[in-house]
Amino acid sequence: MLCGGTNTEQEATPEVQALVEQVKEDVIATLGQAFATLEASHFKTQVVAGTNYFVRVHIGDDKYVHLRIYKHFSGSVELHGVRHGELGGVGAQEELEYFDQNIKK
Repeated sequence: MLCGGTNTEQEATPEVQALVEQVKEDVIATLGQAFATLEASHFKTQVVAGTNYFVRVHIGDDKYVHLRIYKHFSGSVELHGVRHGELGGVGAQEELEYFDQNIKK
């Protein structure tokens, strides 16, 4: 991994699913709808002043979204971005990559 770059894609762990659960209400508020499921399938990380998690999340049917979740060294967790393909979802095989959307108000 390059300094500041993302690592290789991995299968989601229970820790990553717990992060998704922590930002679930923010995902629903950002996208304006609830989903049948929010199940992390894969992720990449990037170490910054904390850790960015780029997570592929299954939202039902064959649809996925990509979440950018920031976990500070103190343990606080924030949703920093959502890639959603205009709610049509992104593909299950679409590569997880860095994206710079910041949805903080």
